[in-house]
Amino acid sequence: MSSNNSIWSANLAHLRRTEPALAARLEQAAPAKLDWSPSQAGPLTATIDHHSRPLWLASRFDPLKEAQKLTEAIDYQKTACVVILGMGLGYHVAHVAQQLDGRGILIVFEPDLSLLRAVLERIDHTAWLGKPWVVLADASTDRAALSQRADRYAAMLTQGTQLISHPPSRQRHPEAMSTFSQAVTEMLAYCRTTIATALVNSSRTCRNLAGNLAHYAAGATTNELHNVARGYPAVCVGAGPCLAKNVDLLRDPAVRRNVVLISAQTTLKPLLDRGIYPDFVTALDYSQICQRFYEGLPPLPQVTLVVEPKAHPTILESFPGPIRVTPSNFNDELLGKLARPMIPLRSGATVAHLSFYLAQHLGCDPIIFIGQDLGFSDGLYYAPGTAVHQVWSSELNTFNTVEMMEWQRIVRHKGHLKRLKDVHDQPIFSDEQMLTYLKQFERDFASAREKIIDATEGGLPKAHTQRMTLAEALAQHAVKPVPPIPLPQQDLDADRLDALLDLLQRRLREVADLENTSRQTIPILRKMQEHQRDSARMKKLFEQLHKHQRHVHEDLQGAFCLVNALNTIGAFKRARADRAIAGRQGDPFERQIQQIQRDIENLDWLIQACDEAMEIFREALDRVRQYRQRLKANRPAQQAARSSAA
Repeated sequence: MSSNNSIWSANLAHLRRTEPALAARLEQAAPAKLDWSPSQAGPLTATIDHHSRPLWLASRFDPLKEAQKLTEAIDYQKTACVVILGMGLGYHVAHVAQQLDGRGILIVFEPDLSLLRAVLERIDHTAWLGKPWVVLADASTDRAALSQRADRYAAMLTQGTQLISHPPSRQRHPEAMSTFSQAVTEMLAYCRTTIATALVNSSRTCRNLAGNLAHYAAGATTNELHNVARGYPAVCVGAGPCLAKNVDLLRDPAVRRNVVLISAQTTLKPLLDRGIYPDFVTALDYSQICQRFYEGLPPLPQVTLVVEPKAHPTILESFPGPIRVTPSNFNDELLGKLARPMIPLRSGATVAHLSFYLAQHLGCDPIIFIGQDLGFSDGLYYAPGTAVHQVWSSELNTFNTVEMMEWQRIVRHKGHLKRLKDVHDQPIFSDEQMLTYLKQFERDFASAREKIIDATEGGLPKAHTQRMTLAEALAQHAVKPVPPIPLPQQDLDADRLDALLDLLQRRLREVADLENTSRQTIPILRKMQEHQRDSARMKKLFEQLHKHQRHVHEDLQGAFCLVNALNTIGAFKRARADRAIAGRQGDPFERQIQQIQRDIENLDWLIQACDEAMEIFREALDRVRQYRQRLKANRPAQQAARSSAA
C-alpha cells in the first residue's frame, strides 16, 4: 500500500505542473474498482465491470506490445499532434509520449475520473505527466480550457494530426468520445484559421507596423488609460444585427455618462447618427478599404481612436480625433533603445476582441456586450446603418434591397455555414470564421476576473457570461458617473521623429548586410554537400560558416529578428523539416545532408524576406519624413493661433 501511495503522490505532483484543476478534481474522486493482475509478459493489467461483465482495459498477455500495435499507424515525421481518446491503463499513451518526445503535442482524453485515479494510484506515469506538450483532459475540460492549453502549439496543430481511439474506452463512453472529438475538430479549425491568417498577412502586418512607426514612436500610447475606470461598467458595441434592439438606450445622457462606451470602427457611424458619442473607437484592420468607416466624419475631439499598430496607416491618417496606439513587439524590436516602456494590452483577432481587452485595460467591471451576435440573426449580416450599407447604396433598387444583399453575402460562404441554436433556442446560421471568434471569446471569458454580461439579446450563446437585457444591465451597474478619461495630445514629438529617421536609415544598412551575408553563406553550404566526407575540407568550411554565424549573432541580431518576422513561411517550413529530420533514423551522413539542404532553403527564404524588409523600411522612412515635414509646416500656424488666443 505504501508503494501505491508513493506512485499516486508522484503522478499527482507531476500532473499539478500543467493541469492543476484536473489534479484537484482527481484528489476529490474515489478510485474505480479495478481487478488488477500481472499480464503474461509481466506488466500489470486490469479489468473493470462493464454491463455486469469484466472488460479488459489492456491486454492480459502483453500490454506493451498491444500499445505499440495500437499506435503503429502514426507517422511521426508527418504528425505533430496526436489525440488519444481513452486513457485505459496508459501504456499506449506512454509509448506515444516517448516517440513524440517534445517534437509535437499529445492530447489525452479520459472522461472517467475514477478510472484515471485508480490507474494513477498503481502505474507510474511520471515519464510523461506534467510535460508542457502533453494535455490531459477529462469530461470537465470545456472548449475554452482546451484551447487555452493548446494555444501556444497552434502552429504544430496545423502540421498533421492523428486521432487514436482506445477500444475499451470507446465501448464504455462512445458519446463522450464523440463530443471530445468534435471539440478537437473545432479547435483545429480555429488553429488553422489563426495560423493561415498569420502566414498570409505577415508581410502586410509588418508593412503596416512600420508604416505606423511615427505614431508608435512619437505619439500617445494606451499607458495613460491603465485602470482609469476601475470598477465602472463598459459597454462594448459590436456590429451584429441585434444591435438595433437596444442601442438607443445609450442615447439617454443620464445613462451615457455612467458607462465607458467602446465602439468597434464598424459601428461608429450608426452611433453618431443617433447622437451617441463613444469614448473610444477600436481599429486593427489590415486593409485600406477600412478608410470607408471614417469618410465624412465630423471632428471628434472627445472620441479617442485606440488602434493596433498593425492596422492600415490610412486609418490613423483619416481619423479626425485623438489617437492612442497599443503595444507591438515588432515595433519595439525595430525601435531598439528608442522604444518606450508600454503596459501590456493583448492583441485582438477582431475589433470586438480589442474592445474587450481595452475594457479590461481600463479596469472596467462589469463588461457588457451588445451587437455581438456571432451569427446571422434574422438572416442579416450587419446591424442597420453600418458603413458597409453605405458602400452598397449605389447598388440598391426595388429589386435589390439591403436585406437581399445581406443574404447574398451570407450564402456566398454556404460551404462554411453551420446551423445552430441561438440564445432563444431558435435556429440561426453562423460560419467557421465567426465560430473561431466565439472560441476565442469563450477562452478569454473563462480566464477573466471581471463580470462579463452578454446583453446582445440574440445571436449565439457564449460560455462564461451572464445573459441579461441591456436595460437590466444598465439598471444594475450604470449607477454613477464615470470619472473623466484623459485625452492625449494630438501632435507628434518632433525630437523623437528625428531620432526615428536616423534609426530607419541604420536598419536599412543592417538588413542589406544581413542579405549579403546570407548570399555568401549559401555557396559554403553547397560545398559542404559536395565535400561532406572530406574531413579536412569540411573543417575549413565550418570555420567559414561559423564566421558568418558570429557576424549575424553579434552584429546583426536585431535585423535578423525583424526579418524573421517577415519570414513566417520559411520558419514554418523549417519547423516542419526539423521535425522530419529529428524523427529519421539511419546514416548520419544522410541526416547531415538533409540538415544542410534545410539550411540552404531557409537562407533562400531569408534573402527574399531581406528584400521585402528593405522595401518596407524605405516606405516607412518616406512616411516619417512626411510626418516631420507636416509638423514643421503646421508649427507656424499653431504658434500664431496661440498668440492670437493670448
